[in-house]
Amino acid sequence: MKKWMVIAVCMTALPISSAFAAWQEIGSNEQSTVSLDIETLKRDGDKAQIMSMLDFKTPGADPKTKEPIRSIIGLNEYLCGKIQYRPIEYKVFSGNKGEGKVIADVKSPDSPFETITSGSWAAGVYSIACRAQ
Repeated sequence: MKKWMVIAVCMTALPISSAFAAWQEIGSNEQSTVSLDIETLKRDGDKAQIMSMLDFKTPGADPKTKEPIRSIIGLNEYLCGKIQYRPIEYKVFSGNKGEGKVIADVKSPDSPFETITSGSWAAGVYSIACRAQ
């Protein structure tokens, strides 16, 4: 019983979890694959939020610790009419597909919105998160 209580507490403390996400690949290039968890999509007027995952084919490195980075899972918010986004929170992982050690856990609910560049991973996510209902 105690084991199950610990698991339940851990699950509620980690809003970004790759283990239970229903990831759907939406695109890839020579550097990375982008996937979404469509079940996390929430729309409110001109805003949309959704969880996405960048899975790197060649690992990067954390600028502070120099540890290898193989994936990033984040919750982003999109301003559909302005073609902008901002990260709400994200986790950086040492393994692919959100596996391995958590290198960074960043919460940034007040981050500024940035313009989405054509051809970027954010543009692909935007096109799904903001498409007409």
